[in-house]
Amino acid sequence: MKKKPTVYIAILSVWVCCIALLGWSLYELIDALTGYDAVRTGFIIALLAANTVILAALWLGSIKDLMFSLAYAVKKRKLKKIYQAIPEYTPAEGAEPRFLLLYCTCNDFNERALTACRKQNYRNFKTVILDDSSDAEYKRRADRYALRHSNVEVVRRAERTGYKAGNLNNYLRGRNDYDYFIVLDSDEVIPPDYITGVLKYFANFEKCGAVQARHHATSGENAFQRLMGLSVGSNGTTVQIIKNFYGANALIGHGMTISRECYKKTGGFPLVVAEDISFAVDIKNCGFNIIYAPDILCYEEFPVSYVSLKKRQCKWTQGNLEYMKKYGKEINGCKMSWYEKLDMKLSHYSLPVVPLLSLMLAVFTCALGFLGYPVIGYSLAVYAIMIIFLCSPMIPDLFVYHNNRNVLLLIPYFIVNVATYASLAPMMIRTVIAGLFGKKAVFTVTPKTSEKFTVREILKYSWDSLAFGAALGVIAWFACGSILPVLFIVAGCLSAPFVIALSNIQLTEHEPELEYVVTHNLPLRHNSVRLQHGCNFV
Repeated sequence: MKKKPTVYIAILSVWVCCIALLGWSLYELIDALTGYDAVRTGFIIALLAANTVILAALWLGSIKDLMFSLAYAVKKRKLKKIYQAIPEYTPAEGAEPRFLLLYCTCNDFNERALTACRKQNYRNFKTVILDDSSDAEYKRRADRYALRHSNVEVVRRAERTGYKAGNLNNYLRGRNDYDYFIVLDSDEVIPPDYITGVLKYFANFEKCGAVQARHHATSGENAFQRLMGLSVGSNGTTVQIIKNFYGANALIGHGMTISRECYKKTGGFPLVVAEDISFAVDIKNCGFNIIYAPDILCYEEFPVSYVSLKKRQCKWTQGNLEYMKKYGKEINGCKMSWYEKLDMKLSHYSLPVVPLLSLMLAVFTCALGFLGYPVIGYSLAVYAIMIIFLCSPMIPDLFVYHNNRNVLLLIPYFIVNVATYASLAPMMIRTVIAGLFGKKAVFTVTPKTSEKFTVREILKYSWDSLAFGAALGVIAWFACGSILPVLFIVAGCLSAPFVIALSNIQLTEHEPELEYVVTHNLPLRHNSVRLQHGCNFV
């Protein structure tokens, strides 16, 4: 699929205009400075300039989010036709490519999900459980499953090094008895026509080395999962499609298929925490392409609670920071166009960079207050842009859920989403600082079991957010006479107990998508309108 720089040219053009607006606002602020001695004036100008640079850096990522959403609104019909024009592929009888279903598990074996994945309308595949579990009960469950089902193998390794990447490499290296392999996470549910769906991409695109399927979140066991899971489907239905034509395709570590030729030429998965996004760079460097397939709909579970999300976010932050260190220079020399490289950096650098920049912005603003400078008096245009950019990540949700009953959830979803990720700021800041000082990234398995939290446990898991939010609010109040400059961070941090408590609100509906696939041998993809209230591609 041919890529074009059109969207990134628009992104950079809008960004230049925003920089000009910020520059003009900075000039007006400096021009209005009166009543300060020379030293204090110098510090104020330096802090105002630093805040302007930070805002400009943060705005680039926000402009990217906004422009990707607008590009989807404009291009969705045209892009849908491109996908529809891809011919289906049916291999000759007796010449069907050999597939491996590689089910990765580490103390989180899910029999029902694996059973759903194995209901393929394709014969030539084998299921391999790559079990890194340390818990004896999970090992027994995997062994019993293999005994009950034919063509299922359990593989364990003596040394569990290299995280998930090491687990995959341990099985794949030196093997030639397959043509393609599919990576499945423990909660993954792929549709019965998954294999036939990916085959058409490999058959019709010569340099296709990997295919990444689209994902929705299952309905969820509790209110937290139900609300936060909405983001999975909206991102996959809009942003990832635009990346396929105007940015850099990424792998998300599951629901992805890799060809044997591609795997061998890359030398296998890099032994890092973020093996998926790192492997994507290696794929491009070896002359292969990654294709995003929105017509292949898979399901996954959003983290079951705030605590689970916090652990996953910590792992992702560590992994992306490690990725920045190890692949920063390699991306610059990678066989990608300039806009693909920029998209890759904006997409994956933001996780560790944005929390630090936001903290610096808050600290510098409080420092201005202590110097006697009032709350920054930007123009209304600047504040209007800030509000638009704050809401820009939510725009894809409107495209996906505007015409179904889930639209009523968007308001509480927006509030909970902002509160959740704002309250994770202290953890992410600690993680980034520790990583910068040499702490090694660790692959943490996200807990999959739902539990109810007591008041004591809620305070245990939110004390850092509460302390950080309260401290920042007090500092801002004494510095600026108002908490307005840090309102979103403070409000988000102080609402952490409420967000944690959402996991205690259990819902009666539980994984209807998974139940449907397990009990009926029908394509999940074709029934997604009934199951997810009309969240199909376009």
